[in-house]
Amino acid sequence: MQRSHWFKTTAAVLVTGVLGLTTAGRVLADVLPGEVITKDTMAKAESLLTPTARWMLQQGMKMPIIPYRKVELPKLYKEASEKYSGQVKLSADGKDLFNYVAGLPFLTIDPNDPLAGYRIMWNQEQKPAYIDNYTNEGEFQLINAKGESERFYGLNNAGRMMWTGRLYYEPKPVIPHNPPLRYTEQFGPLYAPNDLKGTSALTFRYLAPNLPDDSYFYSPELRRVRRVGIANRSDAFWGTDMDLDSFWGFAAKVSFWTFRLLAEKEILGVVHAGKYGQRDAWCAQPDGQSGTLAMLPCTLNWEKRPVYVVEGLPTGYSQYAFSKRILYVDKDFWNMNFSEMYDQGGELWRGWVNCFHYSKKPYEGYPTVPRLEAKYNYEDEWPFTPYIVMLDMQVVHATTVDAPSGYKKPTEWTNEWSFNEPGLYNTPRPYSISHLIESGRN
Repeated sequence: MQRSHWFKTTAAVLVTGVLGLTTAGRVLADVLPGEVITKDTMAKAESLLTPTARWMLQQGMKMPIIPYRKVELPKLYKEASEKYSGQVKLSADGKDLFNYVAGLPFLTIDPNDPLAGYRIMWNQEQKPAYIDNYTNEGEFQLINAKGESERFYGLNNAGRMMWTGRLYYEPKPVIPHNPPLRYTEQFGPLYAPNDLKGTSALTFRYLAPNLPDDSYFYSPELRRVRRVGIANRSDAFWGTDMDLDSFWGFAAKVSFWTFRLLAEKEILGVVHAGKYGQRDAWCAQPDGQSGTLAMLPCTLNWEKRPVYVVEGLPTGYSQYAFSKRILYVDKDFWNMNFSEMYDQGGELWRGWVNCFHYSKKPYEGYPTVPRLEAKYNYEDEWPFTPYIVMLDMQVVHATTVDAPSGYKKPTEWTNEWSFNEPGLYNTPRPYSISHLIESGRN
């Protein structure tokens, strides 16, 4: 396996990168709005860089710096948090949540609490990004070290429906189910590549802490549904660099992990990207000549973000791909700016980078092609996420995501990002095995 010299660092240096400290324990220099951080000037941003961000800069990425902008909790979610969080209890081992109704389970985090890591991750599990539901469309590309696009994936739909903590549409706050569900999530069907056309994936997340997720893949070519074992959720997803447990930064079940709060700090992250559906967000196009620049965003806005740094160890699995995950959870909105996966030898292997565009609408005239049942009347800002990259830094490979497509005209976007809308994607039907099969055959 190809490994760059960058990975021959000591454990002490990795800890320094996570905590943002010099060997003497002093915080390094700061950055200012208007600056552009590059590999030549990255030393001044050292304390604000995750190991993944540092690698990206070393490959030639640029970071235009803008001022920090606070992301407020959605109004209904904030009200629910204030009303219900005081009654929420955590089990002695942190792996189960009691008396949860809606909103943020824990309004305050005591860093000295031995269960602080669990409280943070339960907030992440019921984060305000997905309250009733979300949907979106997108395209993935596999990019190699030469900058070639090895494979292209077109995704008609991705969607999650929450069964707990619902605030917008009935039934709320809970949709009854036996056994009780936290959410269902579907990816697909794919419209490209041709050999995977119609392929979909579906996950059921159960409330019971000892009940593993049910995940299924449907392949029209094989005409069968395959159940995915819980350990296999760390395997490559559709041949990409992604895995089911890494989606959105972290999508594994909390009760199958052990969490520890490592630090509270500031990092540089993309939360107000400034672009949406534009291919020039990337440093270069996948032409086979641009190398690693084709897998990196160069023109998006970066800002200082307050985060919790949490270590997650997989304790409920056998033969799991990663030895641990380091998770950077934004204190404003409880989603991941970065998450980093380590191999069984303790070396950094992969990094997930979310590039958010928090706004009430991502562009004037949004959406270009509205769904008939949707309202799009957003009084709050929502986490439109037009760009994502999953980097494999050991073999120098990446999966990039454009959501929506930068290769299509806006008039061709048919299922853009939407949040907490009524209609089909707010019902159990599209999150069922029967619909998985039906949609894949159409």
